Amino acid sequence: MRPLGHLALLLGWLCCWPPAALAHEERPADAAPSVGVAERLGQYIPEDVVLADEAGRPVNLRQILTLPTILVPVYYACPNACNLLLGRLAQVLPQVGLSAGRDYQVVTVSFDERETPELARRKHRDFSTALAGRFPPQHWRFLTGDQDNIGLLMAAIGFAFQRQGEGFQHPMVLVALSPSGKITRYLHGGSPLPFDIAMAAVEAASERPGLSVTRALAFCYTYDPQGQRYVFNLMRVAGAAVLLGVLVFAAFLWAGARQRRRRQAAAPERKAP
Repeated sequence: MRPLGHLALLLGWLCCWPPAALAHEERPADAAPSVGVAERLGQYIPEDVVLADEAGRPVNLRQILTLPTILVPVYYACPNACNLLLGRLAQVLPQVGLSAGRDYQVVTVSFDERETPELARRKHRDFSTALAGRFPPQHWRFLTGDQDNIGLLMAAIGFAFQRQGEGFQHPMVLVALSPSGKITRYLHGGSPLPFDIAMAAVEAASERPGLSVTRALAFCYTYDPQGQRYVFNLMRVAGAAVLLGVLVFAAFLWAGARQRRRRQAAAPERKAP
């Protein structure tokens, strides 16, 4: 194998080794689950997830996916991150440039089984008031559910969270679903852009999974469960920069060595005296 190929394999091993090692590590029976998002692009949410709407009526999630849907997993009693995400949505939804109720809809689901339809109804009213008619409230739904149905849905979208006292450690992400229930895009972080939401809805309408563009931002930031916010991961970014620099330097050396060999092969052989 060529030197560059060896280096590529080495870098791939270095990048992939820590998660693989953790995945195969035997955990104690009482070990806490991981917190984060394992993307399930192209997969479908189950057909039997039944939640409750703001009035407490049962709704089958797949049956209300009549439009491209932006799914928002939060818990309504969250004091910081979830409310900031919902507040950001209230700001950007009127700027998306698509018609709510025709081109897409938004469905917020609480992953805390203790939360009630009454709390969901209050949240719905609060954010509908904040939107002041700039987004039709009937197309931004707030749902709750029991532990089994919530667990089924969160596992299907790869959303892993952990209870911590009265709150949770959890990631911040939006999930785009097609009308058939296919997962087509993830929007990571707490500040979605109108363009990102519009593109996610368009891709969901065509049943076409799209690249999670903001995954690069998620790579550069990690979630701080204590401060309940995302912080810049200097070590991760610096490590990636070092690996990239090593790869570029190795490619330069390999190209130089190859060029020297070509010149030597092209030069006439010297005759012995």
